[in-house]
Amino acid sequence: MKRALTILTLMSLLLGSGSLLRAGGPRGSDLVDVSYYGENDLVDLYQAGILRKFAASSVALFSDRVVIKDEATGAYNLKTISLKDKMNLQPGQPFGDQTVGAFCSGALVGPDLVLTAGHCFAPDERGGPCERVKLVFGYALNRAGETPSSFPAADVYSCKQIVAQKVQDDGHNFTCRNGSCTDEAITGDGADYALVRLDRKVKGRYPLAISRTNIAGGAEVGVIGYPTGLPVKVQEKGASVRELKNGYFTTNLDTFRGNSGSPVFNMKTLKIEGVVSRGGTDYVYDSTPTAVNDPRRPYNYSPGRANYYPQDGGRGEDATFITEIQALIPVTEAERSIDSMLKVRSTGKQAPKVVPAIYIPGAEGPSVQPAIYTVPDVQPVPATISI
Repeated sequence: MKRALTILTLMSLLLGSGSLLRAGGPRGSDLVDVSYYGENDLVDLYQAGILRKFAASSVALFSDRVVIKDEATGAYNLKTISLKDKMNLQPGQPFGDQTVGAFCSGALVGPDLVLTAGHCFAPDERGGPCERVKLVFGYALNRAGETPSSFPAADVYSCKQIVAQKVQDDGHNFTCRNGSCTDEAITGDGADYALVRLDRKVKGRYPLAISRTNIAGGAEVGVIGYPTGLPVKVQEKGASVRELKNGYFTTNLDTFRGNSGSPVFNMKTLKIEGVVSRGGTDYVYDSTPTAVNDPRRPYNYSPGRANYYPQDGGRGEDATFITEIQALIPVTEAERSIDSMLKVRSTGKQAPKVVPAIYIPGAEGPSVQPAIYTVPDVQPVPATISI
């Protein structure tokens, strides 16, 4: 019941706000306005607005060498290193003092199904074997200055099966279904997704709603994910769909390498429209005679910085259309609720009011009558109590 109420509350916000962008949370004073695409619009969980509740259903993908179970407590401990130290960044870079560790992002779309990017898993050499990946909920900052370093066992899941997987980018063109993979004779960029079955059903978190049609160009979008392996970051404003392509669309979202697999939301409907697949340069390092982009060994160069693109500049960030995989994703309670609310909004008709009723069986057939409650028209009589 609590889960249903949460979904209905979110749907009320969707319709009542008129513009979802006005529902955004306050920007904290500790944020640094460094440009990614335009301004840095990424915020921590505790600073997020309308997408804050949705972030509870996002998941971070870790190698089992990074999150290690403590047999004494049952919790999983995270090997911690700061973003600044891992990437050799200059002082003052956004989120530089926060921990990193995740290598990809995902979203819960079924009771035990996670949607992510295809290149996050083998046989792609950039991904990990299913049996070595831990999928963790709750990797987030719930208040300023917090540093996540361990997770309760209830929030840590294992990959049981890769239901479906597709990767189409430069040099990687294959499709897998239930463990059987085929290479495709195609070139260029395209769809990149994976649907993963967990080792058990997820408790205490609800599957998110997906779209069943392709998003339109120019639509406002948001994202939830784990850029460069940081605790979850949310973007609710400042991004839109730039271009529609074959199997994917391009945006100006402020996403980084660890965002692969992040759900991309339509900010008008709050449905997942895509999965982050590829993007532009994340970090730039000074070198002679030219700058170095995203080196494998950042400590071979002078400390770097987050890359800058004008709002409409750069190559953009690619997201696979959700329609590439939607046939394998069940309709969720959240999706049904959103569809119902959107139908009401489009027709202008109010949903029927729910009123108490009494079910009355009878020989000529049962009937349902409104339950009317009245206060008896009597005056209270004072009473004397002897002790």
